[in-house]
Amino acid sequence: MKTRKLMILFVSILFFTTIFLFCELAVFAASETPSEIISDTKEALIDMDIALDSGVFRSVLRKAKGVAIFPSLAEVAVFGLGGQGGKGIVLRKDRETGKWYGPAFLKISAFGIGARAGIQSIDLLLVINDASGLEAFMEKSFKFGGTLAWTLGPIGRSVSAEIDSESGSPIYSYSVTRGLYFDAGSLQGSTIKEYSTGNKKFWGEELSNRTILETKVVSNPEVLKICNYIDNLGDD
Repeated sequence: MKTRKLMILFVSILFFTTIFLFCELAVFAASETPSEIISDTKEALIDMDIALDSGVFRSVLRKAKGVAIFPSLAEVAVFGLGGQGGKGIVLRKDRETGKWYGPAFLKISAFGIGARAGIQSIDLLLVINDASGLEAFMEKSFKFGGTLAWTLGPIGRSVSAEIDSESGSPIYSYSVTRGLYFDAGSLQGSTIKEYSTGNKKFWGEELSNRTILETKVVSNPEVLKICNYIDNLGDD
């Protein structure tokens, strides 16, 4: 009888703790206005550049065909159950003309089981290197770990050799984390979706990510600051 009561107590604690943490995740991943997402994105990009302090990172970023940035992505987990959520933007660069297109708004989420525990905030940057990577972000949604290949982005102080992005992975991922957290996993299983509400609020009409990334040249002053920052990144 005592063992049964302890088991019930344990299950109850597990249940309510899990609910609490996932409520915390919902709060962290709550809807933001497009201007707030853009402002946070700019700060996240600068913070990541400073934190990584890498010539290779800057070289890869300058040669990208697009970037997706998720500032303050929230991730929580308890007793092996975890989830992540947040919003961000994606931008495309025409390598021939030098023009940037966007922003198109995104949301990312994942839930899973694994060796994880804690709560943290993550700045996540995805460098899009080729046409297959761009195509994924033009879809309504896609999932990491499917047909889309990705890998951790290269980092180093010295850029001794030319980096050919087209010979590498379609997407490189970089992240900077804050908080107390242990995770044996990765982006595997994360789903990225078109954030249609953000697109409508920003553009004033219902536009798909594909339409935005193919036809809408960046004109917003705050977004231009993000694009100019990337274009002006210098090697160490």
